[in-house]
Amino acid sequence: MKKLVLMMVGLFLLSSAYAQDKETLKAQKEAEKEAKSAFKKAKSIYETSIPNPEYGRKETDFEKLAGALPLIEAAIQSDFTNKDFETWKVAAEIQQEFYTKIDNEVKADPDNEQKKNQLLETGSKLITYSQKYDELLALDPKTKPEEKLQIHQKYQVIAINPALQLLQAAQNASNSDNQEELKLGAKYADTFLNILEKSTLMRDLEKSTITKDFAKEKIDEWVTYAKIFRAQSYYNIEGTPEETIISVYQDLLPTKYKGVAYQSLSNYYRDRDKVKQNKYLKDGIEALKDDPEQKELRANFAFILMQNLFNGGQYEGNKEELLKSIQLVKNEFADDDNAVNAYLMEGQIAFDEKRYNDAKDIYLAAKAKFPDETRCQIMAARSSWMNAQNNGSKKADLEDAIKQFKQLETELPTEPEYWGESLYILYNNTQQTALAAKYKKYYNK
Repeated sequence: MKKLVLMMVGLFLLSSAYAQDKETLKAQKEAEKEAKSAFKKAKSIYETSIPNPEYGRKETDFEKLAGALPLIEAAIQSDFTNKDFETWKVAAEIQQEFYTKIDNEVKADPDNEQKKNQLLETGSKLITYSQKYDELLALDPKTKPEEKLQIHQKYQVIAINPALQLLQAAQNASNSDNQEELKLGAKYADTFLNILEKSTLMRDLEKSTITKDFAKEKIDEWVTYAKIFRAQSYYNIEGTPEETIISVYQDLLPTKYKGVAYQSLSNYYRDRDKVKQNKYLKDGIEALKDDPEQKELRANFAFILMQNLFNGGQYEGNKEELLKSIQLVKNEFADDDNAVNAYLMEGQIAFDEKRYNDAKDIYLAAKAKFPDETRCQIMAARSSWMNAQNNGSKKADLEDAIKQFKQLETELPTEPEYWGESLYILYNNTQQTALAAKYKKYYNK
């Protein structure tokens, strides 16, 4: 009896599974029928809507053609029809009709933002459908290679105009202060780069025989601009992940805009991470060393790096790097007004190490090169006095200190806080009491 029951249960399960399979198969057949029907209807509407001299149609009937849009959309969404290149061919042709219509409307009313956005949306679909058609047609064994090439190049030309409109839109949006616009700018630029760099349709655009407008240099230029607009958008979008910022700017490093990339990356880390900022400053200095057109930008990198390494006098642990940075500025950017800071920092290092005579010489060399920079004379005088104290206040050293402070008095006669008290003490220390008396009023006991 138990065996009979088990056998009955087994038969029930088998019949149940068979019924389910039958229902599933029926549903699949219905879905396939609907998808193919939708495609046929869309194709028929398209063919009876576009201009056709044989039937006396001179213009596209867009009101009628609009009825094909939901049908072709259903066909490209269905697994039963979206693997057939004919589906994507019809989808692209329908979309091209609407794209041409809206493009003409935008040309007639270029300030109509609604139409411009509609053009970008329609153009994006046209590109996507053209790419898919090209991709599937390449796999078709029945289409001759020469016919495939002709169609391939035709659709390259069809897709490039809406792609360039995306590039223009990316540029406009990347210059916006509006967060939503910036996000669109990043999206448009990413889409353009995917089209030009990753799609089979555009990969060999420069080889097109239909037009000579697609030289490789021009295509490379478009790609570079897209990378700039993309980077600019992402940089200004609040909350953009750090890895995205690095990625989009690293894409610019092999281009002639590498200076902009290093500048943006160093600025990005300015208030976030000084170590990373310094890395990109150093990389930028190295990358631009043979580019005379970017000498000014390279100098800017060098000065910022030097300032960062000096760190307001807290340069412990960075001394060797700082000295290299100082030497770079003195060697290559000595004519820049800011180069005086290299001497002042170098002098400060010597001063901190109690090499006061060396410090004085560095400051005086800076004074000779930058005669209007009073900081050089101030520090030369202080170094000279410290040198005298460090050497046991020998008369020759004290006299040298007096000389430096007297020069400071000549340069800053209305600012005795820099020289008055010091000269009083120095004259007293050298037994020149009559001269010391002149400066006694500046002495603070």
